Amino acid sequence: MPVRLTINKDILEASRQYIPNLSQFFEEKLIEFLKYLNRPITKDFYGSARIRTGDLLRVRDSKIEELNQINGEIKFSEGILKDYLEHRFSQVNSEKSKYWIEKGVREYIKRHGYVLSKDRILKYQNWFMQNFGYEGQRHAYLQFRAFLKYLYKITKNPVLLDFMELMTRPKRQSKKINQIILREPDVLNLVEAVYKLPPSPYDPSYRSAYHKLKFIAGILFSAYTGQRPQATTGKLTFKDFEEALERDPPILWIPEEKDKESFPHWVPLHPVVVEWLTPVLEFKELSQSDRPFPYDSLRKLIDSLNIKATHTGRKITYSHLRKFFEQMCNNVLMVHPGLRDYIMAHNTGSLDVQSYDGKLPKEIYEQYMEKWKDVNLVPENVDLEELLEGLRRE
Repeated sequence: MPVRLTINKDILEASRQYIPNLSQFFEEKLIEFLKYLNRPITKDFYGSARIRTGDLLRVRDSKIEELNQINGEIKFSEGILKDYLEHRFSQVNSEKSKYWIEKGVREYIKRHGYVLSKDRILKYQNWFMQNFGYEGQRHAYLQFRAFLKYLYKITKNPVLLDFMELMTRPKRQSKKINQIILREPDVLNLVEAVYKLPPSPYDPSYRSAYHKLKFIAGILFSAYTGQRPQATTGKLTFKDFEEALERDPPILWIPEEKDKESFPHWVPLHPVVVEWLTPVLEFKELSQSDRPFPYDSLRKLIDSLNIKATHTGRKITYSHLRKFFEQMCNNVLMVHPGLRDYIMAHNTGSLDVQSYDGKLPKEIYEQYMEKWKDVNLVPENVDLEELLEGLRRE
């Protein structure tokens, strides 16, 4: 049955000189008490008093009634969630922010329904801590906690404060710790995984063979040179590589418009890269683009393989191949920092890099091969000839 609240207008007006905003104070405390008794409330009042719980009291009474507490659990409805989203979306313009505002709650509902409890909230937090990186963890934590805070503001239910206290803010890993360490076995695993991919049921066998050939060549090029996947490798054309293989020794020219730092430089091509790159160029008519290694294609493929790094257990992504080149130069092959940074187009303003900018392409190639000549990133069971036979049967 609805509760009707009668407040003497004259008493309220006279008391305001002693207790500012007495009407709001009295009404909110009464509302808190009635909600504690789990009683429905309406906005049917006499006099000038109104229910006010801040700007968030835009939720209709019927929606508030849908928040029921039973044995430490609080049930909410889709209607309450929609009101919450409407309120939050009105405060932001960024589509990314709106995405996480909704995702932070929807992921919970997907796993635990429209019921809040300590056990469910802890399980949800464990889930996103295990499945998201730091940024995802932070967004999920902040947005789900914001939803709990919203529910508390419209209900004043102290149980929701307990729920908020349960959650632990994610911590960013120290920058001093390498989040991923990559060595030769990791790239070998990646290449082998591509080689063992089943042929596509939608493409003829020769096209599947070409895709494997091209993807392996792209992985090897990135691992042996450390070029930026999107800003550089994804922009290189067949013509760029054809001109590189015509040079003696084989060395690739990166013009400033194809480098993030606008730093033109030479990139030596390892004999293993040349071996796999040659048939990619030979059968280039099978490609659907004038660029042999489109960024999105390689990124999605490597992501789908779900290969974990041997030493850290982290999933290997396309961008990690640049990290592999850097770590091999630093920790395994002991490459001069100037040569390493010159090839990677990294820290280009340093004196070390500038000293290599004055070297001849042949000198850069020779110094590179002196360190990298014995590195073979192709597993023994990966047979280039078998892929080529599949192409020649076209």
